[in-house]
Amino acid sequence: MVGIGGYAVSGSPDDVIKTFALSTCVGLVYYSMRKRAMAMAHIQLPVCRSMSTGDKPSRFADMAPEFLLKEMQQKHAVTPREVLISLYGGIDGRGAGDCFRIGEKNLQVVKDTLRKLGLVYNEVDTGGQESRTLVAYTSTGIVEVIKRPMAFSGPGAPAARTGPQGPARTGPQGPAARTGPQGPAGRAPGFLR
Repeated sequence: MVGIGGYAVSGSPDDVIKTFALSTCVGLVYYSMRKRAMAMAHIQLPVCRSMSTGDKPSRFADMAPEFLLKEMQQKHAVTPREVLISLYGGIDGRGAGDCFRIGEKNLQVVKDTLRKLGLVYNEVDTGGQESRTLVAYTSTGIVEVIKRPMAFSGPGAPAARTGPQGPARTGPQGPAARTGPQGPAGRAPGFLR
């Protein structure tokens, strides 16, 4: 389990890494297909002004990308070129009760930091006005995204919706191909829908 501001790194094929209720926070996932190793951070704030006791670099959008990469390199000898990077969360603050636009700032700072590091990322499931829970499988790199409507009140708040949405699954390179009447039949290796 990855709590707010926390992170996890694993190379065990039996591990499942989870983080809950990303809204303004950003979920950053690194995966190496060669090593079957994964890292996940639950980023809470855009910029580290000062670190308190107990703070981790994974809490901040300007520190987490490099920190996670170093963890993957040290623990699993992963090279930067082989890391597949996915971003999740960072709700759109307009009409979503995020008057400081923290979700958008978190997302932008993560993207800018990844670019400075020369890392290519895949923006899998970001923005919008739904909270996201991530369930990631180290054996395959698949990340299951479970969305829930956010409950906001006030002007511009989205209308309440009922019924849970089913999970969407993505693989190391993005959303899985749709099957059946909505899209092409067949699946890419390692992707499920």
